[in-house]
Amino acid sequence: MTTTRNSLCSPTSRDRLVRLREIIGPHGLLPVSRSTFYALVAAGKIPKACRLSARTSAWRESDILAYIASMEADND
Repeated sequence: MTTTRNSLCSPTSRDRLVRLREIIGPHGLLPVSRSTFYALVAAGKIPKACRLSARTSAWRESDILAYIASMEADND
């Protein structure tokens, strides 16, 4: 059985898809700029976005929270 990209990006019952505006900025999950966020994605530290449509992307909230947890663990 093959898995399509859309099923890989589907949120689980405990997960949801979040848009960039919910992730970055002073009130987001990560207080970083857009360019810093995309640099983290390019470096492979944060997974690539799920494409919802031609102009809409989102990330799994669990992936973002896992990155934050790993950064907190590195600081301890």
